[in-house]
Amino acid sequence: MVPLPLQGRIGYSRAMSEAPDIPESSNRTLNRAVAATVVVLSVSMALCNIKDGNIVQNMQAAQSTKIDTWNEYQATRIKLHMEGMAAANGGPAAARAALEGAKYMRESGDLRKAAQAAQDDYDHNNYRDDQFDLSDGLASIALATTAIAALTELWGLLFFAWGAGGISILFAIAGFAQVPLHPDMVMGWLT
Repeated sequence: MVPLPLQGRIGYSRAMSEAPDIPESSNRTLNRAVAATVVVLSVSMALCNIKDGNIVQNMQAAQSTKIDTWNEYQATRIKLHMEGMAAANGGPAAARAALEGAKYMRESGDLRKAAQAAQDDYDHNNYRDDQFDLSDGLASIALATTAIAALTELWGLLFFAWGAGGISILFAIAGFAQVPLHPDMVMGWLT
């Protein structure tokens, strides 16, 4: 490296010291609005994530119960069929088979109701899971748009983020309150 003449060094250091300061932000109001938006959306997403995880666990339990109950129902129906065949053959075992058949008939009806109740529970939880999934997706869009609004200092992007965030919070509230607000068309397209 070739040393600069003394005069060149002085000019170089003077130029560095006279460099203009770059302001951190020319719009403090926008930055404060962005910060508040990020806090609200982050808290909403955290709460929804916890609730959604619990709903998914309930869905798994309902699905397991439904499958087990339908299997037990099928086994009971097979026993009922076997007792019906024994009763049809007549003889001393026919009376016992008729009693057992009546017992299996009652059991199979109860098992069918229990399996259907588990399916209904699963469907109810799936409906709420969709609400929280949509809330999470819209909050992610709102957060990304908020970040871009902060970088570009454009209020229009922040307004868009507020709209997406507002709809996100609406679906979160509907999920927590179990309000029947469900965008079937959007969820059908996403699933």
